[in-house]
Order: sequence, then C-alpha cells, then structure tokens
Amino acid sequence: MRGLRRRLLGYELIYRRDVPDGRVALTFDDGPSEWTPPILDVLAEHRAQATFFLLGEHVQQLPEIAAHIAREGHEVACHGFDHVDLAELPAQSIRERLTRAQEAISSATGVQPRLFRPPYATSSARVARAAAAVSLAPTILRDVDPADWRAEDAESVTSLVLAGVRAGSIVCLHDGVPGGNRGTPDRTVTVAAVARLVPELQARCFDLVTVSDLLA
Repeated sequence: MRGLRRRLLGYELIYRRDVPDGRVALTFDDGPSEWTPPILDVLAEHRAQATFFLLGEHVQQLPEIAAHIAREGHEVACHGFDHVDLAELPAQSIRERLTRAQEAISSATGVQPRLFRPPYATSSARVARAAAAVSLAPTILRDVDPADWRAEDAESVTSLVLAGVRAGSIVCLHDGVPGGNRGTPDRTVTVAAVARLVPELQARCFDLVTVSDLLA
C-alpha cells in the first residue's frame, strides 16, 4: 500500500494512501453527539460515506445515535473509551480502555471496529501493541486536519480542507466534544462546514468513501 504511512515497531500508522482515482476519506472523531445526526443527514443527501471514530463513553450515553451511524452504512471505528492521551498510560490501562470501547461500540451498533485512531493522534509502541491485541489495526491518522474543534467559522474549515485535500487524503473532522470541553463548546461550525464541503468536494470529482474503502 503506497501513500503516507509509517511503522512503529512493526505496527502500521496510516496518514494517506496514494490512489489512481478521486477517492477521499472523510472521518469524524469524538462522537457520537447531538451534532452527529445533522452530519448524517448531509452525507445521506449527497450519498457520501464516512468513517466515525467513536468514543466508548459517548456511545454508552447515546447508543441510538451510534446505531444510526451504522444503519446508514458508514464505517464505525474506535477512538478509545475516553479522550485521554493513551501514550501516557501503562500498557494494561490502555488495553482495558480499548476493550471497554470495543464492547460499548459493538453492543450499540452490532459492529466490531477494526480501525483505530488514538485521541490527539498520538501513539507509542504500548498503544500500538494494545490496539493490535484487541483487533484494532492499523492505526489511522490523517493528512488533512483543519482543527475544526477550535474554529470560529465554517468558511475557514472549508477553505483549509479544500486547500489540503488530494486523492487518497484522510480528512479529520470532529462531530463530538470530548470531556474537558476542548476547543469550542459545540460542533455547529463543523456541521455547517460539512454542509459546504461535501457538495464542493463532489463537484471537484472527489469520491467520498470510508477509510476501509480507501485502503482496499
């Protein structure tokens, strides 16, 4: 598989894949939340697919929205249980958190995630080993990150994505707010940006697919 990728003691970290066509993967972190359904509506309207990296604790709070993501045919992936930096934790604690996340997501959606993105996109040998031990591999990072979680307007998010995206890109957006209220207090900017981005990307002949479809 060609593209931007690295190995961490034998474990694969994927940022982007080189593809011969216009496939691009839209991804969403930190959900599910109350802002997830309007994003799903935009994706459905334009027949676009995406990958949602879910937090286990949010899935437990909003299992019906997590199930809605799966029913719409989007890819369900793991973002950990809570939004702590796993790279700072001992191996056993990492594995326990990932196991709890997998159980919560599987219970709500009927899907066992295969792909993983660590909170803060930080990894380590311990994180990579723990993820692989619970059948989460490879680790998916991103090559386009407009920092929508702290943006004040949809225009800036849209402009940053359109300036950076290319065939094979993995775009990171956020449909939820992790504990600690990092960044802006809600995701209304992201919802507005997605409403702009999806039709504009398609107008530029990009095909919006899941990460697994991009890597296939």
